[in-house]
Amino acid sequence: MKNLKTMLTILTMYGVSNLSLAQHKHVELHTSDKWSECSFEIDPSLTQEAWKEFAQEAGLVVYFRPLKDARPMGAGHFEVALLQWQTKFDDTKAAWNDTFVHPDSTHWLKDGDRLPIPGITARVGITKRLDAGIYFTKNPGANYGFYGGQLQYNLVNEEEKNWSASGRMSFISLYGPEDLKLRVYGVDVVVSKEFPIYSTWASVSPYIGISSYLLSAREITEKVDLQNELTADGQGMVGAVIRLASARIGVEYNLARINTISFKLGVAF
Repeated sequence: MKNLKTMLTILTMYGVSNLSLAQHKHVELHTSDKWSECSFEIDPSLTQEAWKEFAQEAGLVVYFRPLKDARPMGAGHFEVALLQWQTKFDDTKAAWNDTFVHPDSTHWLKDGDRLPIPGITARVGITKRLDAGIYFTKNPGANYGFYGGQLQYNLVNEEEKNWSASGRMSFISLYGPEDLKLRVYGVDVVVSKEFPIYSTWASVSPYIGISSYLLSAREITEKVDLQNELTADGQGMVGAVIRLASARIGVEYNLARINTISFKLGVAF
């Protein structure tokens, strides 16, 4: 019986592996030697249906996630952090295959199930209730990057019970590609509660929230003639921020059409 279970496990793993390879095997990648990494470039075969699907999913891939709880930072306080968003989607679909080019025919947009997007963010407390944040990333081997901004306003801050509620407004924009324009506008509502771990030196703040966003996608190339896409959607979030003296560690999971897991490592002053 033990040997049978072992054989079944091996066969299952082999089948999954071959299914993944088969999925990629039947997709012809568009290639270009202009860049050393996968880059945005629209192929003439891109259809309106695939363009719409790309817009719907791209809004979730690049959405501004600060991995911040609802508690206000306070006027004059500052934070700098490294972020990484990892989103799971199917890069063999025309929505992604016909909007990207690759260095060679075996260089996939994603190495695994998720596309990692690293970036840097900075936040500052403007008033007792209002925080502002900026975001920036650039793929050095590709033709694109993203920049964005965000305002967070604290609606409720119960210091005695250690819970808070805040609203956020954000935008994030694509820059670099010659074939398309992409911008995402978002609104979040987030609630959190802080739990002390050790005196005032360490604490953890779990949070939950919901987001709605509006994405604008426009092609600006003569290779295709597609209508602009303006799409709205939403997502849920659950996460936590750990404070260790000046260090900030964050993790967040987003529930949506395509799911994202995000990480943050920062320092606050």
